[in-house]
Amino acid sequence: MTRLLVALHATAPAALVAAMLLHLWPPAGLPPLAQRPPWATWAFLGTWLLSAVLAARWVDGARLWRLALAAAAALLLLAGAAGLGLGAPLAPAMAWALALLGAGCAALAACIGPARVLAAPRRPVPARAAPARTWRQRLAAQAGHAPFWLAGALAVESFRLAHVVATGDARPSGMLGLLLAGLVALPAATLRTWMPRTSGALWAVAALAYAGLAARAGLAAWTVAALLCLGAALHAMLRRPPARSTP
Repeated sequence: MTRLLVALHATAPAALVAAMLLHLWPPAGLPPLAQRPPWATWAFLGTWLLSAVLAARWVDGARLWRLALAAAAALLLLAGAAGLGLGAPLAPAMAWALALLGAGCAALAACIGPARVLAAPRRPVPARAAPARTWRQRLAAQAGHAPFWLAGALAVESFRLAHVVATGDARPSGMLGLLLAGLVALPAATLRTWMPRTSGALWAVAALAYAGLAARAGLAAWTVAALLCLGAALHAMLRRPPARSTP
């Protein structure tokens, strides 16, 4: 599961650029992308999930991030060149912007790897049998992943409202819920261990935002989401930051 979550993070930029290329060369016979058809969203999600599953299966560690960032850089350059070739509006400015962004991705890919990190010397550890964990210890270990499950549940519910229900106020509120899940809730879950106060502040922002969606759209799902985010915020605020090791 951890490798899959890392692969989802790593392959997201390349999948987004692939969706950008889809806007330049849409398949014939399907509704145009200007009408925001559902097939474009499903194509992006299918590409993203398939690439993440394959990457989690065959690539690991720093190589995964290098490969994903290099793929994103190549796709950005391809999108800029395609825009110039097709004569798209503002093509030169967009091509320069995409080239700079691709260069940044390539630079990040070059800086990732074991050779860039000064690892501490390993000390031999005597082999000993690990004691069997009780059901309480297993439950406590799984509870540490609860913020990530909450962020994922918020994303899934937002997607359901935006692209499955897709009627009335459900569609726009689902779109906003997706943005909150990806840009606020997921960073809050990621920072919980190292920066609990920052994580708590982000969860509080998410709780307020979902409460606003509940008041505007009148959907019970957003009320539940706001309460869960508030609980995550209180839990993160009460968590002590990790002790720093002194040299």
